[in-house]
Amino acid sequence: MENQAQATCASKIRECRSAWWGGKVMPARTEFGFYSNQQSQVLALQGGQVDVIQQIVVQGAQGLLHDPSVKILNIRSSNHREVHMRCDKPPFTDKRVRQAVALTLNRPGIVHALFGGLSDLGNDSPFAPIYPSTNTSVPQRHRQIARAKHLMAEAGLAHGAEVTLTTEQVQEIPDYAVLIQNAAAEIGLKINLKIETSAAYYGKATFGNSDWLDSTMGITDYGHRGVPNVFLTAPLESGGSWNAAHFNNKTYDKLVADYIATVDLTRQREYSGRIERLLLDETPIIFAYFYNYLAATKKTVSGVVVTGMSQVFLQHATVA
Repeated sequence: MENQAQATCASKIRECRSAWWGGKVMPARTEFGFYSNQQSQVLALQGGQVDVIQQIVVQGAQGLLHDPSVKILNIRSSNHREVHMRCDKPPFTDKRVRQAVALTLNRPGIVHALFGGLSDLGNDSPFAPIYPSTNTSVPQRHRQIARAKHLMAEAGLAHGAEVTLTTEQVQEIPDYAVLIQNAAAEIGLKINLKIETSAAYYGKATFGNSDWLDSTMGITDYGHRGVPNVFLTAPLESGGSWNAAHFNNKTYDKLVADYIATVDLTRQREYSGRIERLLLDETPIIFAYFYNYLAATKKTVSGVVVTGMSQVFLQHATVA
């Protein structure tokens, strides 16, 4: 939801050639170029038109990952995609159906296929592995087709159901949607895909005026945060402004309030464990992965610093 809203850019560093007595020469200036797609950026980097690409995703940039003239800046992050399932609309009013969909996903396979392994697995809560407060004692959810079929039958859907998954044309999301579609078909859930521009998907970003917030099932991109608080509140709290799943659970609301109010790490992990288990049971949202933030520079460039929030710092950048 956030990465796509930021201007995609690459930059060319112009080095100062005048005499300088204060150590390494800093860039005299930086020139920014904006591109409509990643492929254009990749070609510009390989062709020498730019020195730095602010962010790349593995899909479409595989050539850079193995290019000896390119340096990949790779940091773990809480960047992720949220697959929401509306708890107030069939077939997802029954949590067993939501659980079943989550159980169809081969998460290690998804991480390998979409990110070449450059991602952490998600366990259907906002608690990414990078967060110190994440309770790692909660077992990882994994693919269980037989269990998923049993849950569908218990929910009265042994003969299947049909739903539309709405999402946006951003980075790897359409490919992820197809993987979900294929996985769900194994338990009789037919998923029709509706892939839109980001503008159409988000609409006015208010309930009743947004395919994001109104769709029965959807995939939304979320950018990195240093702590999980915003992920715990806006998309999941009862009445949350980004609650596309229309999840309403007062026990969850209280646990999140207690977690946020707690400063002791041990106590935070106690609350996060309870939150993680509750979300595994309810499964309003699938958090399948938290992908690494990647940027790319020419091998001759050094001193570039990036963050998981798409920030790039060039004040110490130099070109050999």
